[in-house]
Amino acid sequence: MQHWIKSSVVASVLLTGCSLLQTEQAETAGQPASVPELKVPAGLETPAKPAKYDIPDTNRADTAVDIRSPALVLGTASSSRVEEGDKLSRVWFDRSDYTGDLVPFLKQMLQTQFAEQGIELTSDEQGLNYTTGWIARSEEEGFWFWKSSQQQEQARYKISIEPRPHGRSASVTVTMLEHQYFTPDAKLSKTDTKRQEVALLNQIIDRIGKEEIIIARANKAKAPDVSLEPGMDAEGNPALVTPQPIDVTWSQLEALFTELNLDVTDINRSAYTYYLNYQKSEPGFWSKIWGSDTKPVLPLPDGEYRLVLSRADKQTAISLRDKNGTSLDAETTLALHEPFVQAIRLARIEL
Repeated sequence: MQHWIKSSVVASVLLTGCSLLQTEQAETAGQPASVPELKVPAGLETPAKPAKYDIPDTNRADTAVDIRSPALVLGTASSSRVEEGDKLSRVWFDRSDYTGDLVPFLKQMLQTQFAEQGIELTSDEQGLNYTTGWIARSEEEGFWFWKSSQQQEQARYKISIEPRPHGRSASVTVTMLEHQYFTPDAKLSKTDTKRQEVALLNQIIDRIGKEEIIIARANKAKAPDVSLEPGMDAEGNPALVTPQPIDVTWSQLEALFTELNLDVTDINRSAYTYYLNYQKSEPGFWSKIWGSDTKPVLPLPDGEYRLVLSRADKQTAISLRDKNGTSLDAETTLALHEPFVQAIRLARIEL
């Protein structure tokens, strides 16, 4: 028993000693080795020491830190985009349904932008480089009746349009040409120059974005052209005929049914057939009071019907039939034309 206790004590001491040695070696390895300073022989220049982590003198005036957010070009218009890493105050525009011919659109927007602000804008012979008049910045002082506006600075800019050879893209770049402070001691730094260029460019982009919204609303409000006409299907039965392909016509019918108060009860896609239930809609109480527009009314009794599409001489025939599949007479089909046209315009589809 005593022999076992002595052996345990010796083993624990040896283990403790090993751990101590390992700890001392780890601490020694973690300490950086001191390198003696380089001794330069006489007649040679001492090499410059790295100054990457030197702390600048805070008493110097040029160490002021600009804590403002960086000046960023904001591509808020749907046709605009900004190239990453671009050092210039520049934005790119791509042709879209809202712009049409891109360069004429950009020229018009520049003229409209500065005409609205009452700022002079002159262009070169090609009409791709513009020079603005003086754009002043003012600050209000005082309050109430003693409030006044005091001009702080003014600047002139060059605006350049650079189209790509294919004409589908063009850049707009703003460059400050001249600047004047009305405060004698004030100076314009390079950072402030860039900030003012970007601010003017963002105003131009914002104006173009607003114009795109105006064009989009006008296109949405425009009544679509309706090409649906009375005719006959391939079998000689009376029908309504549209020049749209049969698949395009099929994809738009459910929007048409909503405006005509037709409920879909079944579909046979392979036969291009809709099974419908029709019930005349009665104007509601509030519709009568406020004079709301009512949906078109079909000259049909309430009941079940079928609407069948078929190809007819590179066109699509729309045939409304009774629940047994019998085509309606020519007089009824002709009377269907006007409510169908009204529903097409309300649904804003192309038929």
